[in-house]
Amino acid sequence: MNNPESALRSKMVSELATAHALLNCLIKEFALPENCLRYAWPKDMNGIAPGSYFDGVGWKGIPLTIGLPNQQQFFVLVDRRDRLGSHRYLSDIYARRGDGAWTCVGFPAFVEQLLAACQYMTCAQNDELVQQIMQSQCLTAAIVGHNSAAQQPDPLGGYLASEQGLWFGHPNHPAPKARLWPAHLAQETYAPEFQARTALHQFEVPRQGLNVAGNGLSDAQVLAGFADQSQARPGHAIICMHPVQAQLFMQDGRVQRLLASGLIVDRGTSGLLASPTASIRTWYVEGHAYFIKGSLNVRITNCVRKNAWYELESALIVDRLFRRLQLTQAATLGGLSVVSEPGLSSWAPAQASEADEKWFREQTGAILRENFCLATGADCSIMAGTLFARGTHLRPLVHEFLRRFNGEQIADQQLLDWFGEYQALLLRPVLALFFNHGIVMEPHLQNCVLTHDNGRPQQVLLRDFEGVKLTDELGSARLEADVHPRVRESLLYSRQQGWNRIVYCLFVNNLSEAVLALSWERPQLAPLMWQRVERQLRSIAAELSRAAPELEALIAGQPIACKTNLKVRLAAKADRQAGYVELVAPWGQEANCA
Repeated sequence: MNNPESALRSKMVSELATAHALLNCLIKEFALPENCLRYAWPKDMNGIAPGSYFDGVGWKGIPLTIGLPNQQQFFVLVDRRDRLGSHRYLSDIYARRGDGAWTCVGFPAFVEQLLAACQYMTCAQNDELVQQIMQSQCLTAAIVGHNSAAQQPDPLGGYLASEQGLWFGHPNHPAPKARLWPAHLAQETYAPEFQARTALHQFEVPRQGLNVAGNGLSDAQVLAGFADQSQARPGHAIICMHPVQAQLFMQDGRVQRLLASGLIVDRGTSGLLASPTASIRTWYVEGHAYFIKGSLNVRITNCVRKNAWYELESALIVDRLFRRLQLTQAATLGGLSVVSEPGLSSWAPAQASEADEKWFREQTGAILRENFCLATGADCSIMAGTLFARGTHLRPLVHEFLRRFNGEQIADQQLLDWFGEYQALLLRPVLALFFNHGIVMEPHLQNCVLTHDNGRPQQVLLRDFEGVKLTDELGSARLEADVHPRVRESLLYSRQQGWNRIVYCLFVNNLSEAVLALSWERPQLAPLMWQRVERQLRSIAAELSRAAPELEALIAGQPIACKTNLKVRLAAKADRQAGYVELVAPWGQEANCA
């Protein structure tokens, strides 16, 4: 039975979370780089009731006013002055144009006004973006409603719960829950936020046309990682797919003809019982040796999540590279722990044209990823994205997590020490790989898994080889000679591209969110946490075996690159075409005294 009061609360929470994500984008990508932000009250307070934010002793927060070139203005109270634009928002968001009165606008009007100002500044317009934002907000409302029920699992209660507990998605993205999902296939059945669990869809295909490869695994072991092959007829193999991908796959005329001829057989949802993780297309099978990462021809946030053929091959190349380094140069890896991806499979009809073969391989392609929970323990492994995210009450989950192991009262020093341990485990391997070996990781929050001992950080596992790149001036030398040119091209970054990606992921996407969550209601701790980061960077610089001019410049206060998630959506471009703006580093004497 629907509860109108619960539905209203879910709508309000989803609108607030979406508005804050948009405001984060505006501040990081426009207001700070363009010097349009002031930590000051507006000169004209018409429409803002100061009494609402004054407790008789002082103001309940710091005023933040944004004035944009098209005369659009926004005002909100925040808990801190932050150089990376990461704030706790303490008030309603007010808006006005020109000299008009301030108003606390509704969510649709806020979206319209914010996008209009950004379009004016970029001279770009994406008519689909408003629809994507609204779709994201509506799905978020459904997620909040579902997970507000008392019987739902604690999102930090264990590994799978953390993968399925990212209610609001990317906190610096305009439409973090936007999905071009087939309307007749319910999100509740297949999306992680609804604690989905379902059998994978299986097809029986001729072994002729099957492409199987593994590092340290036989073809039989790779195939067994995807499905029980004992059910296949002689000369055939069983492959598995995301159930939604299978439905999309079978809509294609080429596939329908193969099914009608009996060349391939649809075995339906008869595969391993699996749970979708936060990436939507990577499945966790409890007790199984591997995660299964399949294709999904659905646009999620910015990208269609299919396994491009060259990404399948590059995953195995990267896996081999890490194996070699761990065996021969472990001391130069900064304590690296990566989640291996040792096997892949794809299928295409034996007589297919070159174009059809590529299409089939990208539809059927899948990767085996090591199930680290078998070694680390599912109860002691947490996805970092959820660890530093908000619960349905819009407060950071990490404090509940820490209280579980440390009691109700967490001292400032405990928070500082915990953060110090986490950031060291994250920074050392990522920077060692870049400077010592020319390897570019993508250490954003969803690619990092924290293993802990009664809440204390033990290890940060880095995963997802699809995002790993090699710098053209150092990392490229580690590529094997016979690598296909398209695969080589997909793996290479310029040194500057690689550095920008690492800096954004480490400091803006990851550590900035960790600092904000841990210093919630204690903003005075944030500068102390960034001091620890600065000290750690100096320590890492002294450990490296090669010169690190970019790191030295960063320590000295060089700006930090921030990816432009909103700008790339305004331009209706693919995520890989996103650019960067520069933000001031949050350490140094000036920052610590702010």
